[in-house]
Amino acid sequence: MSKQVTSTDMGCNALSLRSIVCAEELLDVLRQSIADPTPILLIGEEGSGKHYIAMRLAAALLCDEPDDKDGACGYCPSCRSLAQGEHFDLIELEPEEGKKTIAVANVREQVGSTLHIFPQLSRRRVYIISAIKDDTLNEQGQNALLKPLEEHPEFVRFILLTEDPERLLPTIRSRSRMIHLGRRSDQEIRTILEHNKETDCSSVELAVLYAEGLPGQALAIAGDKDFQELRAEVFDFFLRLFCESRVFALTGWQRLLQDRDGKAKAGTKLQKHERMRMNDVLRLLESFSRDLLVLKEEIPQGKLVNSDLEQSLRAVLEKHPATDPLRAALLIQQTSRALSANVLFDHAVARLMLGLRHYLSGQAAPNHVYLHETLG
Repeated sequence: MSKQVTSTDMGCNALSLRSIVCAEELLDVLRQSIADPTPILLIGEEGSGKHYIAMRLAAALLCDEPDDKDGACGYCPSCRSLAQGEHFDLIELEPEEGKKTIAVANVREQVGSTLHIFPQLSRRRVYIISAIKDDTLNEQGQNALLKPLEEHPEFVRFILLTEDPERLLPTIRSRSRMIHLGRRSDQEIRTILEHNKETDCSSVELAVLYAEGLPGQALAIAGDKDFQELRAEVFDFFLRLFCESRVFALTGWQRLLQDRDGKAKAGTKLQKHERMRMNDVLRLLESFSRDLLVLKEEIPQGKLVNSDLEQSLRAVLEKHPATDPLRAALLIQQTSRALSANVLFDHAVARLMLGLRHYLSGQAAPNHVYLHETLG
């Protein structure tokens, strides 16, 4: 079993490697990477803490008196400058505001042109470079990085961030030390929330349930006071789909997208924030459907996301034994992908709600009516 980092281990140094709440094995890998001049490639899903970890690695590399186990001391001039967000020897390269891609000119200007300039404050210069999404650092930008990654002064270190290394050129991967950031345990997520001053028990537990082991996701949920209320509303809507009419299925979901004060927006078009809220609604609906599937099929290792709603889910399952939560979950996934591809919003959601009503209530419906045959 992995030894976990506890709150007492972390102390008060926010730049220390010990501030990274994770398994000791991952900390050992991070420590080893500090001593290795090979560029570091941090790989993890959105919300896995890539940037947070990159900053602790950078702190250790820039620190005047780093500790072999804990990294940055937190007190030297270099650490104090980094904590204030103004370190001269740390260069972060990411898309400009409003842009999705790092311009090739920026790669050349911020990396190539500064590569041989001796550090001003620290013994090293550290570059943190975002290659998160497919288009964050395009092929031209990656090619502009190849020579600096391979041929740079001894005092230079590179840390690259990505969600999927396969999006990067093989030559980038071959020049890098790849470190995969896995998901955290529930207790690790609780510790992270605790150290971010999240003290409300219900918010913390809800964040743990829905974080799926991703710290960034947990912090976003815990800091969103509307999420708990939205979850209750979506679950009520989910239960009503089992027995309500087609009219309810076609109109009831719109109330979930209204502002929390219950006021509908003027006009017929959905506002941008309402479309974003639909992502949360879909995620909640899918979690309810998956939990229902776990209970119906009595999956041995199945873990309920909404464990606090188990009694209500068992009750509806007893009342509607013919329910098909698997097809319901597949339909939600299919709709989510379709909306990401910018299909007609109203049509896609209407089709989803009618399909959920059929599958959840156990009514017979040909697969192709709601689900593509590849998912049927």
